[in-house]
Amino acid sequence: MVRDGGIWIDMRILGAGGYVAPYMDRYTNMRDYYNSIDPGVLFYAADNSGAIYRIPGDVAEPACETLWIRQDWLENLNLEVPKTLDELESVLYAFTNDDPDGDGQNNTYGLGGDGYDLRSFWPWIQGCGDGFGRDTFLKMDDGSYIYGPTTDDCKKWLGRVSKLYADGVITPNIVTDTDRDEEMANGGFGVTYSWVSWNNPSVGPMQSFYSTHPEAKWVPINMVAGDNGTPQDDPASVAAWCYFGITNTCSDPERAYAIWDDMATPENYIHRRFGVEGEHYKDNGDGTYEILVPSDGTQNTEQNIGLKLFQDLFARKDFCNIENTKSTSELFEKVAANSRIAYSHTVEKKNPEAYTVNNDKGTDIGDAMKEYVWGVISGSKSLDDWDAYVQQIESLGVQDIIDELTTIHGAQMKEYEEYMKNAK
Repeated sequence: MVRDGGIWIDMRILGAGGYVAPYMDRYTNMRDYYNSIDPGVLFYAADNSGAIYRIPGDVAEPACETLWIRQDWLENLNLEVPKTLDELESVLYAFTNDDPDGDGQNNTYGLGGDGYDLRSFWPWIQGCGDGFGRDTFLKMDDGSYIYGPTTDDCKKWLGRVSKLYADGVITPNIVTDTDRDEEMANGGFGVTYSWVSWNNPSVGPMQSFYSTHPEAKWVPINMVAGDNGTPQDDPASVAAWCYFGITNTCSDPERAYAIWDDMATPENYIHRRFGVEGEHYKDNGDGTYEILVPSDGTQNTEQNIGLKLFQDLFARKDFCNIENTKSTSELFEKVAANSRIAYSHTVEKKNPEAYTVNNDKGTDIGDAMKEYVWGVISGSKSLDDWDAYVQQIESLGVQDIIDELTTIHGAQMKEYEEYMKNAK
């Protein structure tokens, strides 16, 4: 079972041969789309035998986030766009202490972001040491595995970020569970690492922000360089984060699959996602579109028009996403290309249930990690206790998980390489 929002979707699928692959051969819209984006999507959707019992729903772009900065604040303070971590930190202090909005009040912060989400600190995570301080297990070039939160790289970025937080240049609420869309709409900070899609003028958080800050100007900038000299954006997963299936109570599973595959055609997808041309969106005739009724706007939500309905049960990220402006599409391409080194170290699990050691010990390790890491950031714990923290993680069985990854994930990667050879 998988949870999509508030809905539990049953993954038990019946059909010809007990799986949906034969339907994919007859109705090819979804399959062809995924293979055009990345054949690895269907590799991760299949079980160990290669049979496909679940259909990928929403698969992210190769990278979804970028570094944003208030261009108007830079201009007000006569500052240049930062290109390094040191320069970025200098800008954060200026945005906090030098009244960048010119209202004479001490009411601005340098950095804001999604509360209780370490991605908010991605510029430091990717830029300290060799960039292996991510809050997960990582695959190294030599085939070995490490736990990022116990590396010296993690200790280094924690030290820098905790100082920034102690000095008051990061929004205080970042250590609590707050929503980045809401925080962006409210404003009050000048730098954030967040969604590329915010570059679209139809996006709700930006519309809300500009409605109260009409003279402001958020712009995406290149990732800043750190110690390793190869600035990286945060890679997304090739595997879908949600799946949908045809339940074992379906009287005609082939017809159910055919209907959904037909809904995935470019014409039908655009209609389902963006509505009626001329009424909900406008074709400008030059390859660009104007969204007249944003899917997250009140007109859609209050009138129950149905735009974006079932969005996560198959979401195209190609030319059919007409909400993306030309500059937004280019920005997605740029951050995708700039995330490949980081992605090469990402651990993706084809069959999470097979990782029994991780499933047994991973939660306790993750909880201990979050308690310490967020404690250091907020100032309730000390970086001086780093060695004791690492010992705690080791005592909880992190090496056992690494050993399991070496065996299971190592074998999976060989299967993946063979699969990709045949897929090309």
